[in-house]
Amino acid sequence: MQKPMSLELVNEYGQHAVCVNVNGQAALLDATEVDGLIEELSKLRAGMRPAVADHPQRAHQYLLEIDPCWYTERNPLFDGAVFFFRHTGLGWTGFAIPTESMQRLKEALSEHEAAAARAPALAHALPN
Repeated sequence: MQKPMSLELVNEYGQHAVCVNVNGQAALLDATEVDGLIEELSKLRAGMRPAVADHPQRAHQYLLEIDPCWYTERNPLFDGAVFFFRHTGLGWTGFAIPTESMQRLKEALSEHEAAAARAPALAHALPN
C-alpha cells in the first residue's frame, strides 16, 4: 500500500531538490521553493486548531540547532527587541520580545549560566 504523501531528497542534475509525492502526483522543489513551502505552511499552521502547545512537550523529540546564528535589533515601533534565530532546516525565524519578557529571559539565562557554573552536568528548564 502506497503512503498518501512521501518526501525524498533527490539530486536533479547536480542540484539538490525535494520530490513531494501526494497521492501519486509528484512535484520537484528546489531549495528556494522548499523555503517558500515551509514559510507558507507555518503561516497556515498558525491558524489551525489545536494550537501549538504553550510549552514544549517532554515526550516530543524537537529539532535542535546547536549554537544557532542569531541577530537582534531594536524596532522603533515596538517596545522591546526583535530576535532572529537561524535553523539550518527551517531558516530564520523572528520573534518580537516585549521589554518585560526580555527581562524575564535575561533572568532565566542568568539562572542557567549560574547553574552551569555550580553543577555543569545538571539540566534545568525554565519556562517563560
